[in-house]
Amino acid sequence: MHKKLVLTACASMLGLAAIAASAEEENCSLESLHGTMAWSEVTSTAQGAASSGSGQESFDGKGHMKYYELYSDGVSSQTYSGTGTYTVTENCVATVTYDSEVVPWVYFVSADGDHYYWNNNQGTGSFSAGRADRISRELLVK
Repeated sequence: MHKKLVLTACASMLGLAAIAASAEEENCSLESLHGTMAWSEVTSTAQGAASSGSGQESFDGKGHMKYYELYSDGVSSQTYSGTGTYTVTENCVATVTYDSEVVPWVYFVSADGDHYYWNNNQGTGSFSAGRADRISRELLVK
């Protein structure tokens, strides 16, 4: 009986250690956003105008990124490219500043860094939200 209790206690401790190790892996860092993400969105303004956009963003895992984006309002289209910087908290909230924008974007990053969710918090009169997915661990946007 004593041997069975000792084995049960050991198994429980190993189980708790595995859970603790798993919880530690849930922390995010700059390296969580490493590779190229792709996204698409539909944007609407307070006046009812709509547009669509899609793009790629390459994050270097060290706080720097490059992006390439396409937008269309159904009549004309525009492309944008540039650079930015980012931070990632250990609870997986990223703050991304594109070029020299004053208000950063806020992303909610999955612990494995394979995707993030965002909501337009820019206060410019338009709203959009979406999800970006990692399409490569390579930096595709040059």
